[in-house]
Amino acid sequence: MLGIVTARSKPIAIVGGSQTIIIAPERGSLSNFLSCLDKTAVNCDGEPSSTEGKLMKKLFCYDYDKTERPVKNHTSAVNVSMSMHIQNYDIYESRLQLTLYVWMTFEWKDEFLHWERTEYDMEKLVLDSSELWRPTIVPFSNLDNGDPAAACTSHKCELKRSGDVSCVPPCSYKALCQSNTHEWPFDMLNCTLYMGMWVDNVDKIFFTENSKVIDDVTVPDGDWKFVSASVKRVSMPENTTYPSLMYTFLLERHTAIYGIVLTPGFVLLAINLVVLWMNNGNDERLYILCATSMGHFTYLEYLYWRVPYHGEQVPRMLIFFRDSLIISVLILAFTVILRHTRSRADQSERLIDRLAVKVASTSLGRVLLDVKADSSDTGGAENNTGASNADGDTVNLVVDGPESDSQRAGSATVASATLVATFMDRLMFLCCVLCYTIMLCNLLPRQMA
Repeated sequence: MLGIVTARSKPIAIVGGSQTIIIAPERGSLSNFLSCLDKTAVNCDGEPSSTEGKLMKKLFCYDYDKTERPVKNHTSAVNVSMSMHIQNYDIYESRLQLTLYVWMTFEWKDEFLHWERTEYDMEKLVLDSSELWRPTIVPFSNLDNGDPAAACTSHKCELKRSGDVSCVPPCSYKALCQSNTHEWPFDMLNCTLYMGMWVDNVDKIFFTENSKVIDDVTVPDGDWKFVSASVKRVSMPENTTYPSLMYTFLLERHTAIYGIVLTPGFVLLAINLVVLWMNNGNDERLYILCATSMGHFTYLEYLYWRVPYHGEQVPRMLIFFRDSLIISVLILAFTVILRHTRSRADQSERLIDRLAVKVASTSLGRVLLDVKADSSDTGGAENNTGASNADGDTVNLVVDGPESDSQRAGSATVASATLVATFMDRLMFLCCVLCYTIMLCNLLPRQMA
């Protein structure tokens, strides 16, 4: 807080906190110095020499009251036009708050401030906003518990000779947002800002249809981009005395970076499908499935901390990878069970055995089940070699007889078990592809679906 200490014919000391500024005034009274502190103040005491000064004295020094509405008929409304030019914005996602940095344009007509061009040869005046009446339009959502009227800084206004006034102050407003992260990272923000004027009757101020929002943002945000902005007059049931405007801002999240964030999760999904084409008897298949299950769990924990959570619904991306984790664990359990039932003791034929043999008998089935053609070369089954004695009296025959029935039955059992296991792998693969297809369709945002 500044304090002014003065004495006759002595320097003036301006004291502010721990600092003291000494200024030596010119000869004269203290009023000359104080008038210099506000250069925009209208000089109503002397006779100005400039045309601009004479005009300002005529307009503001004779019965002009800047606290009264500028209408000659007190029952008439002041038509106010508002335009918002968005320059920059910040998103505080944790607080669901949109901070706007804008240039506001307020236009109205002051019926007491007009002059003839022939008399002063001037089309307009540029003066400080504190010199004339202006609509004290404030945001109703005062999030910082400060003075809502301080949202706009001091500024200049343009006054035309017809009485039309235009003020363009720089302002900062905070809008409340609603977010549904159910479709993250394809979610959107719907922000609302209510603005109005404190008057004792709603009919004293009228916001015209020319009020608009220009969302050609000069400095765009790195995470969110503007989709649309609109403004309309509102009449709330509980608001009978305050004319109000509702600004609506729709923003969507930039999704380019999230393609990289989501890539590891979809790689794990692809591994789940590829591993079903491996031999279920290999140990490597078990190792890979254990690794993908742990990878799914770790990635799900990462997404939990990465995804913002607002609202009652869980983000669909978390549900997707949760289900993928369940599928990975089911494939692991399926592989373990298949390895133990592959070499069963009983030889009774089951329905799955008959289905596998029937599918393997087709051309497509042989390709999918990787069935190799049986060799039926009987010449190779019996290998007869002969040798004669040196004297030629006797002949020794060495005959390799065919395999025994038990050996043939064992080979057929192993081949049948391998065929059935491969057939069940292909069935599991088709089920997983169907599940992932349904999950991906459900993952798409509603506007794309």
